Parts: sequence; C-alpha cells; structure tokens
Amino acid sequence: MLFNSLAFFIFLAVVLVMSAVLRKYSRKAELWFLVLASAYFYGQWSWKYLLLIYTTICVDYLLGLRYHNSERPHKYLLISLWVNLGILGLFKYFNFLLDSTNQLLVYSGFDYHFSSLELLLPVGISFYTFQSMSYMIDIHRKSLKPRTQFVDYALFVSFFPQLVAGPIVRASEFFKQLDEKRHFDFSMAQAGVMLIMVGLVKKVVFADNLALFVDPVFNQPEAYSGLLTLLAVYGFAFQIYFDFSGYTDIAIGVAKLLGFNFPRNFMHPYVSLSIQDFWRRWHMTLSRWLRDYLYISLGGNREGTYKTTRNLFLTMFLGGLWHGASWNFAIWGVLHGVYLGVERINSHWRIIKLNDSLLWVKLVLWFWVFHLVCFAWVFFRAGDLSDSTTVIQNILWWKSGGHLSLSQWYFAIFIAMCPVLHWLSARYDITSKAEVMGTKSYVLIQTLLILTLMVFSTQQSESFMYFQF
Repeated sequence: MLFNSLAFFIFLAVVLVMSAVLRKYSRKAELWFLVLASAYFYGQWSWKYLLLIYTTICVDYLLGLRYHNSERPHKYLLISLWVNLGILGLFKYFNFLLDSTNQLLVYSGFDYHFSSLELLLPVGISFYTFQSMSYMIDIHRKSLKPRTQFVDYALFVSFFPQLVAGPIVRASEFFKQLDEKRHFDFSMAQAGVMLIMVGLVKKVVFADNLALFVDPVFNQPEAYSGLLTLLAVYGFAFQIYFDFSGYTDIAIGVAKLLGFNFPRNFMHPYVSLSIQDFWRRWHMTLSRWLRDYLYISLGGNREGTYKTTRNLFLTMFLGGLWHGASWNFAIWGVLHGVYLGVERINSHWRIIKLNDSLLWVKLVLWFWVFHLVCFAWVFFRAGDLSDSTTVIQNILWWKSGGHLSLSQWYFAIFIAMCPVLHWLSARYDITSKAEVMGTKSYVLIQTLLILTLMVFSTQQSESFMYFQF
C-alpha cells in the first residue's frame, strides 16, 4: 500500500476516525487498534512479512524485560544483537556473500558453485531492525527503561507511517509521546496536511517526472551520450531527494494527524558547503543513528584525528552496506567515508584555508560538495560496477551522441531548475511554518499544491525508492 495511492488515503481516513473515537474511551484500545492497522498496512505487501517483524518485536520485548531484571544482563543484549543482525544478514546479505564467494572461487580457478537461497527481501527490514536494536542498546546504556506493556513496544516498532522507510524514531522519543495525553490539535493537523501535500508534490510531480528521463539512461548507459549521462546524474541527485524526502514528509504528516511528532529527516541537503554539513541535512535520523550507535561505539572523536578518520570511514562503509547488498553501495559508503576523513584531516591541519564568509568562496564550496555527492550517487544508482564505469566513462570522454530532442531539452531545463527550486525551498520553508500560518496563506498554498498535482503529475506514479532498503 503506497502513500501515493487512493487505497492508502481511504485506509488513513478509516484509521483517523477509529483512532479518534477509541482515544476518547480507552488509551489501550486505541493503541491496539493502531497496532492492528499497522499490521494490515504492512501485510498488504505480504502477510509472511508479519511473521518476521513480530519475531523481532517479541524477541526484543522479552529480552528487554529479562535484561532489566537480570544480574548478568549483558547476555540479553548480545542475544538481541545476534537475532536482529542474524535475521537482517540472512535476508539481505546471505545471497550477496554467496555470490561474492562464487566469483572469488571462479577467479581462483576452483570449479565449485554455492547455490543461493530463494529469499524475498522484506520491505523496510533495515529500518525496523535499527529501531529495535536501538531499544536494547538504550536499555543497556541505562538511558531507557524497558516497556512493560507489549502494545507500547509493538506500536513503536511497527507504527505504519514510519515502518517502511523511516524516519528512524528513538524509543525515548516515541514512548514519551505515548505517555502524554494526546488529543486533537488543530495546528498539528494543519501542519500534517501541509506536509502530506508537499510530500505528494515532491514524489509524483518532481521525482516521478525526473525518473522518466533518469531511469532509461542508468538502465542502459552505453546507449547515451556524455551530455545526457551527465544530465541523468544531476537528475538522479534530485530524483532521490524528492522521492525520499517526499516519503518522509508524508510519514511525518500522517503521524501528526494521529498526534505524534516525528523528528525531521531532511533539511535541504544540496545547499551544503561541506560533506559533514550534507550528512547533517540528509537522512538525518539515519545519520544520528550511525553516529550514536556505531561511530561513538567505535571510539568517535575521542582518540585523535587519525582514529577519528578511521571511525568515520568504517561508519560510512557500514552505512553504505546498510542500504543494500551490493559492492556499489559499499563504494558509495567508502567515498563518503573518504570525503569526511579528508575534511577532518584538513580541519585539523588547516591544509587548505578558505574564508567561507565570502560569496565566491561559498559558491566554490557548494559546487565542489554538490559534485562530490553526485559522483558518489553514480555508484548508488547504477545497477552494477560495469554500469557505473560506463556512466563515468561517458562523462569523462564526453561521448558524442547527436543533438538533444525537444523532450530532452525540456528535461534539461527541468533539471537545471531543480537547484534553484531547492535553494528557494531552503530560504522559504513552508512546512516549518505551517502550524502558525494564517488562513489565507495556508489556503492559497494548498490550492497551488493541488493545482500542481493536477497539472504536472505523471500518468502512473512509481513506488518509493527507499522501499528496497
């Protein structure tokens, strides 16, 4: 059930009405209803997925209780990590490791082949696994007490707005809101509807239209010129932003309608003047998860510049693999690890000194950072290493391919407008002001958003890109 489908909005209307009615009579009844609604939502992909997610939920709920009451609690944390990472590894990485082993055997001259398993990757498994792991780690760090009510924990992991592709919500953030008395809040509802509309425009107007140009080029890069390939790389940078930030805008908006505040996940990443700033703005809830549960666990920045650089590299490498079982994702993570490491070393030794208060310096830094990010996106989007190499060669050797057609000119203009629109959205962020926006301004903006959807939507909207992770 996609956020950009009629079926979802019918489902949402039923959930909002039932939730509001039950909330008046019984908090627990409302929470159980939301758990069941979330199970129905997730089961629309495959009811088999429910067995897996509820295995994770039941295991960590019981381990959390045992941890709190045990004299030797550490073993329960280890069991949780083994179960969560074991399930994630089996479904997401096992066949990748087998394929890599088979390739290594072929290169080594051995005539042997391991058979892969027929496993279907469950939607959103990486997201809910990280949420469940953070719960046990927070209990271990004594920053959180385990929940005694199963319904509370089940809803935390499976809550449908953020279940499939985030944002990754902290247990402490979620449970605090569960413990407060929630009621209908007009300003939250106003902001929620605005976020949903903005998210839909990002997805079905910008991301899906960009996909019409970007996807054919990346699916068959050898058939396109250097100019079209370069345009596709730029186009993908904005396609994935509009697609993923559109999803999380809708998720946060839906949560607001149900009385929950989720953390922001994007803050105009393509205005960044450094890679570090980019990761403060891009997929912010994943960035802080990697920082708090992986980077700090590795030592963080407590042991000098070079070990800090190592920790950044390892964190981004593992963050790349989190996105998918592919060497392309690993390379994408390695590139960002190298970028962050070089920035850290330069910050320590002051090798290159720039006065970033000057406009021309800001423009140079923006241009540099944007193109570093775009170069890494090549590996993130391309189907395999061969396609990545072809894309890069097309651009470096400026492969000829004749003149642009009229439709390609339209896409070129569209892609060129994206950085300007992105900058304007950063300067005039309507979603952050929606709760306090006046009635006239609110109605005008919503009318413009609806007209935009009606006029510029594609005939058939695609699934959200981050569902595959």
